[in-house]
Amino acid sequence: MALFDLPRPDFLASGEKARLIPSVADTSRECRITSILLATMMSVEEFGKGMLNQLGVRVGKTSKIQCFTEIVFKGEQQSKIRPDGLIILKTGNKEWRAIVECKIGKADLDKAQVEAYLDLSKQFNIDAVITISNLSVADATHHPLQVNKIKTRSVALYHWSWMHLVTEAIMWTKHYGVADSDQGYILTEFVRYLQHSSSGILSFDRMNAEWKDVCTSIQNGAPVNKSSNEVIESVNCWHQFIRGLSLEMSVAVGRSVVVPLKREYANDPQKRLTDECLTLATDNSLEAEFDIPNAASRIKFCSDFKRRTVSASMRLKAPEDKVRAKARINWIFQQVKNCTDDNLLIRIVWPSRVPDTFVTLGKLKANIDAGLTDKTDLPPIAFEIILTRDLASRFKGAQTFVQDGKAVLLDFYTIIGQHLREWVAAPPKLTISEPAKVIDGTIETPTEQPISEQAEVINQLPENAPAPLAVNE
Repeated sequence: MALFDLPRPDFLASGEKARLIPSVADTSRECRITSILLATMMSVEEFGKGMLNQLGVRVGKTSKIQCFTEIVFKGEQQSKIRPDGLIILKTGNKEWRAIVECKIGKADLDKAQVEAYLDLSKQFNIDAVITISNLSVADATHHPLQVNKIKTRSVALYHWSWMHLVTEAIMWTKHYGVADSDQGYILTEFVRYLQHSSSGILSFDRMNAEWKDVCTSIQNGAPVNKSSNEVIESVNCWHQFIRGLSLEMSVAVGRSVVVPLKREYANDPQKRLTDECLTLATDNSLEAEFDIPNAASRIKFCSDFKRRTVSASMRLKAPEDKVRAKARINWIFQQVKNCTDDNLLIRIVWPSRVPDTFVTLGKLKANIDAGLTDKTDLPPIAFEIILTRDLASRFKGAQTFVQDGKAVLLDFYTIIGQHLREWVAAPPKLTISEPAKVIDGTIETPTEQPISEQAEVINQLPENAPAPLAVNE
C-alpha cells in the first residue's frame, strides 16, 4: 500500500494527510508550515526517524511515519480542540502517536491550549504532545511552559524549536548525508523554505528588553533580586542564546555540539533557572559550556556583567611525561604560538596551594621564562587558554551583546580551539626478563630488557644457536 493510501485513524472525524505543497489560504501560515514539516518527515526517512529518535522513541528499519494536518477528533466537545497536526509511527502492529502544535513568528505557546491537548491525548491513547515554536530549550524533554505535572504522567510533553529543526535538516543534507537523492532534494528545499524570511522562522538575534536594566543595575553597584522578573527573563534569554550558539556551532563544525548539563538540571530545568538566577544576582556573571566532539576540552563561555566582558576558554591537562616546569610551559606555547592575538591569556595552574599565574601570549613570545614562578619547584598541572573581549557599552545592547558574544565564541574556536591537542600518555613498551636466579643463597632478579634491545641481541646470535623462547612463553 502506498504511503498516501493509508487510511485515516478511526478516532479522527476529519484530517488531511500532510502535503509538501499544501493547498491552504495565504493567511494560514502555521497550517502551511506544519504540513510542509510533517510531509518532509514522512518523505525523508533519515530526517523523520532521526527527529523521533531524539525523543527516545524506538524507530525500527521497517517503521513508517504517517502524518496528518487540520485534524478534528470525534466527539462534540473533542471536535472543538483542533491541534495543528498528528504524527503516527507504525512499527508492525504497534503505533506511537503524537499531537503537534506549531507557532511561528512571535506567537507564544498557550498553556491552556497545551494542557487541553494533553487531556485529549490521554482520552485517545496518544503518547505525546510536541510543541514547536521559535523558543529554544536545552533538551526536547524541557518545555518552555510550566504545565500541570499531573497531566504529563501518562502523556509525554516535548518541545522543538524551529532553529533546531533547521539545524538537524542542514546536518543531514551537508554532513550526515541522505541515501536517496530525491529525498535529499526535498530536505534541501525544506531548509531553503524555513530560512526564508516569509516562513515566520526567527533566529535568536537579541536579548530580552530587561537585559539593559539588569546590566545597568549591576554596573552601578546596585543589588539585583534573584527572584525579580528582570533577572528571570534575562537568564531565560541567556539560555536561549546559548542554545542558539550550540546550533550554529553544530552547523559550522559538522558535528553535534551540545551544552552539557548537570544531571540535576537535565531532570529539573527549573532548578537550573533558579540556580543561575542566584549566580547572576551574587556573582554578577553567567557561564555555559560547549562540548565539541574530539576537541581538546570543553569550551567555557562566560559573561561578566561588572567588567562588561565576554570570554571563551579551554583547560588542558599538562603533559606528565615532562618533569620540568619550563618544558611543560613550552608544550602549551608551541600549540598557541601562531596565534596573532598577543593579548591571549594563559592561566598556569600549579600544584598544591600555589596561586595560579597568568601570562599573555605576547610575553611568552618574548621570553618563555615569563610563565615560571618562584613559589614552587614542582611543574604546573594544567593550563587554561582564555580569550577575553571588553564589550564596553555594547554589553548592554540587546542586539550588540548577541553579535559580539557570538563573535567571541567563533573567533576563539577558529584561531585557538580547533588547533589545541590534549596530552595523551604514551603506551607502555613491551619488555622481557629472565627468571630470577638463586646464587649463593641470594635471589638475583635480572633487569628487564626492551623488545627492541632483545631484537638486537637475537640478530647477533651465531647461526647454529638454539632459537630463543617466544615472548609469551
